[in-house]
Amino acid sequence: MLIYTYDGTFEGFLCCVFQSYLRRERPANIATTNGLQYRLEQELYPVQTVDEQWQRVRTGIHKKLGRLAWEKVRACFCASNSGKELLLYHYLRQGFSRGSVALDDISHPDILPIEDLYRSVGREQQHMIMFARFEKVPPGVYCATINPKHNVVPLIMDHFAARFNIQQFIIYDEVHHIAGISEDGQWYLSAAEGLRFPDADVDDHDYQHLWQIFYDAIAIPERHNEKRRQQFMPKRLHKNICELHP
Repeated sequence: MLIYTYDGTFEGFLCCVFQSYLRRERPANIATTNGLQYRLEQELYPVQTVDEQWQRVRTGIHKKLGRLAWEKVRACFCASNSGKELLLYHYLRQGFSRGSVALDDISHPDILPIEDLYRSVGREQQHMIMFARFEKVPPGVYCATINPKHNVVPLIMDHFAARFNIQQFIIYDEVHHIAGISEDGQWYLSAAEGLRFPDADVDDHDYQHLWQIFYDAIAIPERHNEKRRQQFMPKRLHKNICELHP
């Protein structure tokens, strides 16, 4: 059983796809070195991340499969599901062998799992955009803590960077221990575990109070439906939403 191992980065995964075609073989699995439980019957092939290789795969996806396919692959790689690499690998092989028309066949067993995963990651991405709550901490940096199911920080940073412009901010994912840091109009990702922000500025409490006033003002007590609210505002997110904590 041939297993490709890589460094856990998106670029490293694309290099696994490149090596599969270069070596004319199909791995039985693709996994990170840290997350692999090795068995004696397995043959491991460590794949190095090489810029030229992953860039060629990226170009191939754009040219043969289109921009939407690239967005789906990039988004689904951010999923927390185990085995996502092999699902993405089969998805890309279908596209490269049959062309972009293959990706419209959502009933195909290699296409349907990625469509489902893409919707799941997309929902989580929208939840984090809607419910990320920032607070201003010394020395004037805006910070937000989120707890998404999927590792969507790389997918939401462009959204917030465009709106904060050159304002410094940090989005910390306390589930996946990663922080998106934006400064001087540029953003990058950093590993972060147990990150604690300083106490918010005094005047920031006024803004949190405004959120609470707004939340109460738009509520219609007579039409309260807790089940419906949890569909749009999952309960697991409540602890980081300031208007729910008077």
